[in-house]
Amino acid sequence: MATKTQARTAAAKPAAAAKKTAPKTALKTAPAKKAKAAAVTEAVAPSAVAKKSAPAKAAPKKAEATKAAAKKTVATKAVANRAVTAEAPAKKASIKPAVKAEAKAPSKAAAKTAPAKKAAPAKKAAAAPKAASEPVVASKMAVKTAQVAKVTKVAEAPGAKSARKAAASKTVSTAPATAEPLAAAVKTASKKTTKRAAATAEPVSAPAPAPAKSATKARKKKAEPEVQAPAPAEVQAAAKPVKMTAAKAKKKPAAVSVDAETPPAPAAPAAVPVSPAAPAAPAPAKAQQSQRKNGKSKPAATSTRTAPKEPQAPQAVTAVQPAPVEAPAPKAAPAPAPRFILEARSDRLFGRYEVQAIEGGERWQLSLRGPRARDLQCSCRSFALSDPAGCEHGQFLLTQLRDRLAAGWQAEHSELDLGGGARRQLVWRASPSCPEALAAEVQAVLRGIAQGKLAGASAVAGLLSQAAEAGHELRVSDAVWQHLALAADAAERVRLLGQAYPQLFDSEGLRNLLKLPLPHYQLEAALFAACAGRSLVADDLGLGLYAPALGTAELMLRHFGVERVLLLCAESAQTRWLSEAQSLSHRRASLIWGDAAARREQLAAAGEIKIAALNTLAQDLDALQAHGADLVIVDEAQRLDAATLERLQQLDARGGFVLMLSSQLLNSQPQILLPLVELLDCHRQGPLADFLAEHVHRDGSGRVTGFMSLGDVDETLERLVFSRAKAELLPNLPLALVQLRAVPLSEAQQALQAPLLASLRQAVARWQRSGFVSGAEQLQLNRTVQALRRLAISPQLLDDAAEPGRQAEAPKLLAVAAVARELQGKALDRLWVCSQWDDALAQLQPVLQSAGIAQVAIPASLPLAQRRALAERWRQDARASVLLCSDAAAQGLDLQVPRCGLLNLELAWGEAVLEERLSRVADEDSRGLPLIQLQAQSGFEAALLQLQDTREAMPACSLDGDAGLQLLQGEALADYLSALAALLDLVA
Repeated sequence: MATKTQARTAAAKPAAAAKKTAPKTALKTAPAKKAKAAAVTEAVAPSAVAKKSAPAKAAPKKAEATKAAAKKTVATKAVANRAVTAEAPAKKASIKPAVKAEAKAPSKAAAKTAPAKKAAPAKKAAAAPKAASEPVVASKMAVKTAQVAKVTKVAEAPGAKSARKAAASKTVSTAPATAEPLAAAVKTASKKTTKRAAATAEPVSAPAPAPAKSATKARKKKAEPEVQAPAPAEVQAAAKPVKMTAAKAKKKPAAVSVDAETPPAPAAPAAVPVSPAAPAAPAPAKAQQSQRKNGKSKPAATSTRTAPKEPQAPQAVTAVQPAPVEAPAPKAAPAPAPRFILEARSDRLFGRYEVQAIEGGERWQLSLRGPRARDLQCSCRSFALSDPAGCEHGQFLLTQLRDRLAAGWQAEHSELDLGGGARRQLVWRASPSCPEALAAEVQAVLRGIAQGKLAGASAVAGLLSQAAEAGHELRVSDAVWQHLALAADAAERVRLLGQAYPQLFDSEGLRNLLKLPLPHYQLEAALFAACAGRSLVADDLGLGLYAPALGTAELMLRHFGVERVLLLCAESAQTRWLSEAQSLSHRRASLIWGDAAARREQLAAAGEIKIAALNTLAQDLDALQAHGADLVIVDEAQRLDAATLERLQQLDARGGFVLMLSSQLLNSQPQILLPLVELLDCHRQGPLADFLAEHVHRDGSGRVTGFMSLGDVDETLERLVFSRAKAELLPNLPLALVQLRAVPLSEAQQALQAPLLASLRQAVARWQRSGFVSGAEQLQLNRTVQALRRLAISPQLLDDAAEPGRQAEAPKLLAVAAVARELQGKALDRLWVCSQWDDALAQLQPVLQSAGIAQVAIPASLPLAQRRALAERWRQDARASVLLCSDAAAQGLDLQVPRCGLLNLELAWGEAVLEERLSRVADEDSRGLPLIQLQAQSGFEAALLQLQDTREAMPACSLDGDAGLQLLQGEALADYLSALAALLDLVA
């Protein structure tokens, strides 16, 4: 039903056009002679008429139709006898596809005037297919013209002779495969037409020719070259061939030239395709019109065209088909232009090849190691991201070598090799002489290795032993051993670390991994990176990345033979990394900076940790490769561009240990994560293939077009990426997450520190010699210690004559502005900068103002009401997010606010001061509050930090502001002076 509806709809538009353009004379009934000539013309060239004409909508007159039918009956008697003789052999044949030419309806006038009741018996008339450029449309008007043709009991329609002649010259063959998919379409033909046509024709499984359209419109328009659609592939009806005379051939309009004499067809002909001829120029339109007016339509020359792609409305044939003869094959579609050129790089079949693009000239290197697609390796990116391995260049190579590869693997030996693509797997090539038992064992071992049930190296060694016993040669490539060794190394690292630290986080070795003990969550990140070998640690901002990175380096240096560590970071972060390394690591760290010559000298100098800038990677790539770092640590990996990633791949050509750090969670940023995973999984052991399969959309050429299921990225990359949000760890986090920010001393600070340290050493030495210190000496000693602590903040706190605003002499003040810019809006929303002294905070105000950072300052000299008002302003005003408030000024204030951080301007003497400050900004449920501790990189404050790490508690004294402890006596005094003596021993 769908086919009929489409046919009627498609016929409506040309019919409307035909109504406007058809001449009035066409509505009159044509004489019998003209009807016969029109029938012959339409039978010979059905496609040309069908392409240009459409049924008109004018209402036919019943009387004129009856008269025309009677005249037509007389005209058909002459050809009826010849039709009967051709009918018998045609019925015997099993007609599968419809032939191209068939008996056509009488003239257009007869078709229009025929009544509907007489047209009904032939509704299932076969329709000639349109040209290949047009869809096949079952025209309602063509059905009516076919009905008029069947006015007698003769099985053959008028004009059968001409139809047979046309069929003999125009029958062509198409691909046999078109009959099968279209067999189901035959069932969609109209049930009503099937009943009426059953007496004269058999149903076919291929589409019938499309119905002829009105000839009136063809007369009106200019002549066009005839486009003759070929018949379906097979024609099984047998009949005598019909020869064409030379005179008739000359009268036909020029289309496609075919030999005048056609060789006789066999009894059961099968269409044989031949090369199509070039089409000739179309016949003039005026000549065709004059021929139709005189009632002498010239038969059209046979034209050969490409078969219709997929006809839509197949129907049964209403009349017996004439005998077909061999005809020219349809014009084949032009083959696609070649895109590549293949060039062999070796004289062996299984060797190296080069494929070059014809357009653009790009080249790709391929390696063929066996007869199958999985034995290919290609240098293109599409192949590198494919799983299973493959690309268009490899398919081109296999197609070109198809005949030579048909024999398969014929070597005397069998092979175990490593495949390519996004997941490298073991490939088995069995020789024809390989014993069946050995081949079965190899397959079982490969399955066990892939599933992780067998140790790869030992299992393959067992296969070699079994092959030797069987007398068969088994070869294992070097790539296989390297692939198995990588998996074995990862398992061995896990075993060794478990053996070295049996109590895990409580092990003494892990507690002393760095100079300061690390919290469990940072130790966990360091252990993961050391076990993985190549990994990405992407913890949430605030959890800290410096300590885990340095902890990983220490584990590698201790246990896995690493001797040189290269740390790559932004140039602005080099000093920060150096201070962190000097504060936390036991290893020597140095910067790689300056001009090219200086950088080369610094790389050659002693030291385990070298800190280089990423922006010098292009200039220093050769020197860094020669340096041969065993572990490469890359900071802020989420900011790497494509050029930097490419240079990192060149630096990491050996595929050694790599640790990439990110201060952002990347599971929701797959476009950043994908190139990092590709670099880290350079050995293609599975993470990249899993990520591509689970989370990446790609087109047919392998290009990435989108991402999906990002919520499961952590699970997919669990072997490669270690990523945690702060909210996940919050229940297990301590009250504060301490971040040490080491700051170098300026030259002015170092100059002022030397005499103060000398004075302190003299006082402590007198006590050590005599065991006695007076009260005055004790007060002077306290003043000296406080001066050293204040000097670490700014030299202006000691030198009253110093010019204000000399920021270069106070690195700590500049560090406060840097921390505020770094963390605000990311790890925290509010920041409290605290100090023991109000004048130190006053020195900080102009520094923050010059940096464009708004702040609220609360001096201790203000009344409580004013201080509370200022504190409330800080809590409510989002623009002034930094609070400058000393310990004394914070008394009686509520400073608790969500997402608040604490920055200590100086290092407190004891832990009691830190606990009190934290209690002012954190409640009972607070966890993981950012606590930034600024400390001098050298001198008195650096020694104080080391001393605190070695002692459980510092002795009580007045250094933290407790005036009641100004003068100590007895054992308390002795503990205090002993601590100072140990501190002076640590000062560099």
